[in-house]
Amino acid sequence: MDRYRVIEKFAREYEWKQGLELGVWVGVTTFWLMKTTKINMTCVDAWEVQDDNPEYDWQYNKKPVFQGGKLVRLEEFKHEGQIWKHNENEQKFRHEAETWGDRISIIKGRSLDVLDQIPDNSMDFIFHDSDHSYPFVKNEIEAYLPKLKSGGFSIGDDFNWTPVAKSVKEAFGTKYNVTGKDVWYAIKV
Repeated sequence: MDRYRVIEKFAREYEWKQGLELGVWVGVTTFWLMKTTKINMTCVDAWEVQDDNPEYDWQYNKKPVFQGGKLVRLEEFKHEGQIWKHNENEQKFRHEAETWGDRISIIKGRSLDVLDQIPDNSMDFIFHDSDHSYPFVKNEIEAYLPKLKSGGFSIGDDFNWTPVAKSVKEAFGTKYNVTGKDVWYAIKV
């Protein structure tokens, strides 16, 4: 099950009202939740090149790209116009978000720089999908735990990525689960 279906399932089961997505890109997960639940979302993304971030260089410039199960050379992928066009992606997201009115709040910035804009104990879940490096993921999880309500869920995907798995294990010990397509989650007690 894809991440957005896992989150939808939990949202229905636990009657979630407020969620936070860190790293929205063009809003695939957010807009799925808008269509399938009654959740209000706060969405955080920097939509910027991050030359000071080694993970960014790997993820956006060197990571192997697969299409239809086949490895595609990065140069071909870039030539097809499918690389990360931050301004275009931001505008696309903002345009679609207008459809949902006040159900979506947008905060532009890097996740660890905007913590003060998210009230403590305000979120039913936080979906971590920003930088996937270690120790960034661990630091982001720990920094955002106070933003969750008691019983709230920290959720992320790409558990099959070594830096993500290492971060989740260090942040939660053995108190996390993996479901669907490498979707991890832990519940705040």
